[in-house]
Amino acid sequence: MTVRIAAIVPVGRLEAAKSRLGGALDAEERHDLADRMLARTLRAALAVDSLADVLVISPDREVLRRAADLGARTLRQRTVGLNPGLTEARADVVAGAADALIVLPIDLAFVSAEELSGVIAPLLGADTGPVVTLVADRHGTGTNALGLRPPNVIDFAFGPGSRVAHYAAAELAGARFVEVQGRLAFDIDTPTDLVIVEDATAETISVADGSLQVIALVGIPEIRLRADLGSLIGDALERTAGALPLTDHDVLVVTQKIVSKAEGAVVDLTGVVPSQEAIDFAREFDRDPRQVQVVLNEAARVVRMASGVIITETVHGFVCANGGVDASNVGPGSGSIVTLLPRDSDASAAVIRAAVHERFGVDLPVIISDSFGRPWRWGIVDVAIGVSGLLPLDDVRGQPDADGRIMRSTVRAVADELASAAELALGKAAGRPVAIVRGAAFTRGEGSIRDVVIPGEADLFR
Repeated sequence: MTVRIAAIVPVGRLEAAKSRLGGALDAEERHDLADRMLARTLRAALAVDSLADVLVISPDREVLRRAADLGARTLRQRTVGLNPGLTEARADVVAGAADALIVLPIDLAFVSAEELSGVIAPLLGADTGPVVTLVADRHGTGTNALGLRPPNVIDFAFGPGSRVAHYAAAELAGARFVEVQGRLAFDIDTPTDLVIVEDATAETISVADGSLQVIALVGIPEIRLRADLGSLIGDALERTAGALPLTDHDVLVVTQKIVSKAEGAVVDLTGVVPSQEAIDFAREFDRDPRQVQVVLNEAARVVRMASGVIITETVHGFVCANGGVDASNVGPGSGSIVTLLPRDSDASAAVIRAAVHERFGVDLPVIISDSFGRPWRWGIVDVAIGVSGLLPLDDVRGQPDADGRIMRSTVRAVADELASAAELALGKAAGRPVAIVRGAAFTRGEGSIRDVVIPGEADLFR
């Protein structure tokens, strides 16, 4: 049986659009934002094969002309208010033989054909019983998208507390209630919520008020070998998300040490037999010859050995002190244990990202971080050694700066900046190995930490 599904897109008057954004945007900017959101929403809906009809209802003739130009059907709203308008639109699509409908506001920051398909899927089943699908807002109280089969199964109850109201109506009607998780939970409402997505394939995310938050997760226990790190991080996120719900402009930063321990990237020094080179170096600089030998074993290339420090190039292409071999923060009673860098930190980040997405329905980019020194500067900073879900570099070459000059060499190390921001909240001895960075500008994509490693032919210091 083919299910005919219609999408109803309610739109108010553009001149009054998003009045709550008045602190961030003037009237003309809000008008333009609403116009862009309308276009993005309709393009996404019209790209969904299972939608037989896309209807825009609005009292604004400009909106209707714009929607028609984009390929949608239109209906002039005669009633006042959102729920009465949706009731008008429902009567129209039912007259057009719709078996089901979805209600789709235009203020969803990450609307896409894929996300809409997730809302529609429960309406397509062979089960002919009544179904209500719902995407709650990220606060868990409102309704960001609603699906009904049949179209008249419940009345519309958009407004404060609509999630509970729609759930109660579905239960009263004997309908199966399906709450869909995903990126549609993020809507644009207040200045702090404002997310501008100019390119649907490369989403640059930022918060309008320029604020940045770093939230260290608490309650993560000492990580044992082969621990289920995704589950432990998920538990910590759940505790945090109760007061601070996850959003699509968060990035999760996880320190290397717990990843290495969970993956078993450790060496017990009691089983290491040092070479004469390691013994001589250790004797001169009062180091453990076994640990020196592990550093040499892990090196793809020894850059320099001097002053008790061994600079090596790792198999990943990183040039760093001691090849990332570390005996600090390994855990109590583990004096003979050192950790190594994960063999594939991108893959480690991807595993954590998948676990978080499966549990919470939010696609959080993940960065694996570690502490590196900098040539010609004292002190260490945290940098990214693995990424998943974001591009680690922001290449702005060819773009104008604030004075209109074309930038020729500027490439921002975004993943490193995010890792360093997280470290300020994590600290080195506080027992907080994971943080959320919220409000930073970054670009989604399937990047790799290999993108940041300068190849040998371009290395001016080799």
